[in-house]
Amino acid sequence: MDLFLQVINLIAFEKIDEIAKEMNISSQEFLKLSLKRREVLRERKDYDKGGKEKS
Repeated sequence: MDLFLQVINLIAFEKIDEIAKEMNISSQEFLKLSLKRREVLRERKDYDKGGKEKS
């Protein structure tokens, strides 16, 4: 899946690029990993929330 960002703050772009360079990966790879992590955390939060309601 390709992700295209049309409008992004220059400061945010520079920070993303800086972090990616520290990790020795491309900015695109960093964004993909970040989105995957966010999705996992969201799913875990939804799962935990559902488990508490059933108790």
